[in-house]
Amino acid sequence: MPAEHVAFHVVYVSIESAADDATATAERILRDERVLAGVRAADGGDALALIPVTEDGTVIALDAEGRLRFDLSDRRLREAFAAEGIILRLGVDERADDPGDGGPLSPDPSDSVDDFAGAEEIPAHLLAEPEPVRVAEFSRRSAWAARITAQLIGAPVHYRESGTWSLYRYATDRAHMALSGSRADGAIIELNIPQRGTMQYDEAWVEVTSPASPTGMFWPNSQRLTRPVLDVSTIAVPESAELYRRMLVEADGTQDELAGLSGGVGVDQVAALRACTPEAIGGVPGEVERLRAFLTAFGVPSELIDAALAEEPGGEVFTGRGWGQVIGDLLLSGWSETVPLTRRQRPLVRAARWVRQRPLLGAAISTSELAGGVALTRSRSKVARGFGVVLVIDALIDLVIWAVRMRRR
Repeated sequence: MPAEHVAFHVVYVSIESAADDATATAERILRDERVLAGVRAADGGDALALIPVTEDGTVIALDAEGRLRFDLSDRRLREAFAAEGIILRLGVDERADDPGDGGPLSPDPSDSVDDFAGAEEIPAHLLAEPEPVRVAEFSRRSAWAARITAQLIGAPVHYRESGTWSLYRYATDRAHMALSGSRADGAIIELNIPQRGTMQYDEAWVEVTSPASPTGMFWPNSQRLTRPVLDVSTIAVPESAELYRRMLVEADGTQDELAGLSGGVGVDQVAALRACTPEAIGGVPGEVERLRAFLTAFGVPSELIDAALAEEPGGEVFTGRGWGQVIGDLLLSGWSETVPLTRRQRPLVRAARWVRQRPLLGAAISTSELAGGVALTRSRSKVARGFGVVLVIDALIDLVIWAVRMRRR
């Protein structure tokens, strides 16, 4: 069967053994059978294997010439592992009408080959209390959402800018969401680094939120240490080698997630995919370097990535001091703070910032607005009088804001 016509699932298989480390034995068995598999170590000294299995329970392997063969059943592979004292769970029902036929088994409808099979209990980490996470949000937003985020999570938010990009850095154990004002803010790339345990960077993940597509979830280090059981470079048939490599690269679904991003998400898909590819087949080496490479693929400046990974990110710090104070600070900061950084150089925004830096001039403009509003309130036209009232109210609010700004200078 041509490689491009092969339909299979990549099953994540736990390798369970009483031995301290069954990885070497598992690799030997898979290599002897020439299975197109990958292996990586897991927590606690156990191991995980990535094994391609078709719908009818056939394990995809190679013959001596490097062509695909379909005569290895999941039962035969389990028996080979059992002979070495290793339990291999492939996500299928291990019962059969004829236990001795050695043929493929029917999938259990209640199981999914995409999940770790044989799990009868909810994992403890899903029931545990939320763990503190260090969050870095990269976007084109200015400081307005950093003020609100600090109030919502009850923790300080560090704010930095580099060109048309900004960084919000904070730590929280609360459920939170990335705030966006409009489509003009573009995508928000959020790096999450767990703050407990010894595998913080290995377990870090990235969420990409776009106005026009579902949030993409990425774990750049999830396949970092996965290694092929067979040497890809020695496979004589190019189609088989390509299928094997593609299986290892696409096993975690990164390519599909990247393809699903749209609407203001600029990304170098080749660079992003390489940051998630196993090191053994050409992926970016190093857990921190992979995170850097993945973020860089979205155009995030290296200066902000350094700040996100540093112990002290620097920059301006916002804290939650009550909603009244937040609203007051938003008013004092002015309209220009709500404009995306990509629009900061537009003439109207630049003019607003120029006036804001000159409170006396701003107060004079508001005084003129007040005088014009008072004059309109004396008009015979109801429309003009109504517009005049609006101008008076707006001018009075602006004068109060200008007075506070002058006092704080």
